[in-house]
Amino acid sequence: MADENGTTPETQETPETGAAEGTGAPAAEQRPKETGETKIPPEVERALRKANKEAETLRLKLKEFEDRDKTEAQKLAEAKAEAEREAATAKQELMRYRVAAGKKLPAELADRLKGATEEEMAEDADRLLEVFGAQKAQTPSYDGGVRQTARPTSMNDLIRHTAGLG
Repeated sequence: MADENGTTPETQETPETGAAEGTGAPAAEQRPKETGETKIPPEVERALRKANKEAETLRLKLKEFEDRDKTEAQKLAEAKAEAEREAATAKQELMRYRVAAGKKLPAELADRLKGATEEEMAEDADRLLEVFGAQKAQTPSYDGGVRQTARPTSMNDLIRHTAGLG
């Protein structure tokens, strides 16, 4: 009998076995072709699918853990870089104030010091002192701005001073 594809039943293959069906075909022809394909039992196929799904799930979990760890590592690297920048800035600022104090430069000018080393900053402090001049610190007056004449030493002088006579 011929089917609609024009093949005869002797040459028609089944999807399960890959072998030709036929009424008169010998047992040797019903074996799988020599292409290396073998018939896999359904229970083995189910177990294989289940194992593949589990493996895929485990691969996804592993990737998730790796990404999480990678993110933590990146966070730590960024925090380390930020801490190093802050430490370098603090070290530079400390060096500026040391040089300014050593050269008796006013604290307002310490932020203007430039240089990578203490020697360079010391040279810059010398230039600033030349430009702005060495400012001598004036001794502050602690009288609160009130200027009085000499205090009276006796009671008579106090009475005259209070009365405006002296």
